Amino acid sequence: MLFNSVIFITIFLPLALFGWYLLQKLENPAFAKAFLVGMSLWFYGYYNVRYLWILAGSMAANYLLSLLFERFPGKGQQKLLLFLGIGGNLGLLFYYKYFNFFVENCNFFLHTDIRIEKIALPLGISFFTFQQLSFVIERYRKGAPHYPALDYAFFVSFFPQLIAGPIVLHQELIPQLKERRNRRFSAESFYDGACLFILGLAKKVLLADSLAVLVSAEYNNIAMLDTPSAWVVVCWFTMELYFDFSGYSDMARGIAGMFGFSLPENFNAPFRAASVREFWHRWHMTLTRFLTQYIYYPLGGSRRGKARKCLNLIVVFLLSGLWHGANWTYILWGLMHGAALVFETLFPKARFRWEWMNRLATTVFVILCFFRILVRFPGDDRPAVAEAFHGGKQRHASRSLQHFDLSGELCGL
Repeated sequence: MLFNSVIFITIFLPLALFGWYLLQKLENPAFAKAFLVGMSLWFYGYYNVRYLWILAGSMAANYLLSLLFERFPGKGQQKLLLFLGIGGNLGLLFYYKYFNFFVENCNFFLHTDIRIEKIALPLGISFFTFQQLSFVIERYRKGAPHYPALDYAFFVSFFPQLIAGPIVLHQELIPQLKERRNRRFSAESFYDGACLFILGLAKKVLLADSLAVLVSAEYNNIAMLDTPSAWVVVCWFTMELYFDFSGYSDMARGIAGMFGFSLPENFNAPFRAASVREFWHRWHMTLTRFLTQYIYYPLGGSRRGKARKCLNLIVVFLLSGLWHGANWTYILWGLMHGAALVFETLFPKARFRWEWMNRLATTVFVILCFFRILVRFPGDDRPAVAEAFHGGKQRHASRSLQHFDLSGELCGL
């Protein structure tokens, strides 16, 4: 179910809001929580009910793991549980998102002839997997308590952030669920949330979807483009990605606000960045936070010398590119950003005198990186993200949603 679909705006959202605030009048808050968890599962399973088994199974397995952390406090036991948690979550993500890519590359490089059916990519699997992965790691670090089952299910399945982020940490959402003031209707919170939702909807429908029509038309006639026209198309494509993903994130935060919850900001004027490092502090901010906390710092961050820091940056952005999509174009995209950060680390004074020129240079670099996603490599199909960002024009809603793990493939499934 898409946030900009008629059934969501006219039926699902009003019904979810009415039921949530009506059940809040009961003394026991569990009824309202259970209702919203149920609505979130309906939202997720609307396109394909079989995806529900993947989400429910993942939640159950991780919740059981959290319980085991409580029951087995020994250091060796905790490490084993952490290994199982990381392996299980990444294994699930690998199977559904990367197994086809792995087999195709085995066939190409090893000259094998392995034939498998294409594995469908469940919506939002990158998001809810990373979200639960962060919780498992925090359980090992003693940074997260063992929550009641209903609270944990709410944390993972809360529908505004379920399929396209932002990537929410347990301490950002569950404490809000426990605050009594969030059980009362707030006209101010509802108004702010509705305004943010409308703003995001305008970005998605009026800007991103309109640009998608232009980009798709020009891409289909790419051989006829001259150099200036090609640059215009690439700029359009970049803005399409931004307005689509940023708009969806704004809608998610706005919907959460209407329910009385606050989700973390995911975009902060990224094209005002004066460096690639600053760009990643403004673009998909919750992904940057996750990669920093759970990959960059454990690898040593900047504490082990400049050479190790540069290597860590390359590893992080290689994984970032791979997370955005199972395609060599995404891997190259990630490595390009990693190389830029290494350059900024090694040559911190290599900047223009005027800030506007640094912003222009950063924007041009970002556009060129997105260009590598738009343009197919020899023998490749057009990357799924380029199609997915044309969500409103596709026959199947799932294809539009699969962009959001780039989140789906560049913004993200």
